[in-house]
Amino acid sequence: MNSHIKKISLMGIFIALGVSLGFVLINIPNVELITATIFISGYLLGIKEGIVVGLLTETLYSLLNPFGMAAPPLFIAQILSMAMAGFMGAVAAKQKSQKRIIYYLKLGLAGFLATAIFALLTTLSFVLLINFSFEKLAGSFIYGLGFYIVHIVTNTIIFLTLVPAIINLLEKTDYISVQENS
Repeated sequence: MNSHIKKISLMGIFIALGVSLGFVLINIPNVELITATIFISGYLLGIKEGIVVGLLTETLYSLLNPFGMAAPPLFIAQILSMAMAGFMGAVAAKQKSQKRIIYYLKLGLAGFLATAIFALLTTLSFVLLINFSFEKLAGSFIYGLGFYIVHIVTNTIIFLTLVPAIINLLEKTDYISVQENS
């Protein structure tokens, strides 16, 4: 199969999987597999592809969300955060360590950072909606602290456990090959 068509097909699969997994866990606050799915797409397919998967996955997830689409600043922050997750996956693939524990810890750190970036950008976007001030920003972070902790901890665990297992499994298939220099 043509490698360009193969990448586009895989991107479509990752987008559909990310959106679907988002809806599967939609009723569990701050527990999600969208970030991990997008990260894995970047890891396996490359920088451009991971960014596009992040942009399109989050766009579709937000547009089709039964709770309604996010306000424009939040919508943009969500999309940019998920594009960053795809980018981070591609960067992580280039930093793969031979030592298993280092490899797992790097993936866990990537999950931590991707989720922290998401929390930061989405909170900043919310504050833009209510006329930015330092007090409102500090209050928003304090108010959301419990949600941030749950989200960051669960994604860090997912990136320490599921992400390396899925990457290792997918790298062994003939259909999905690790990214070339993209």
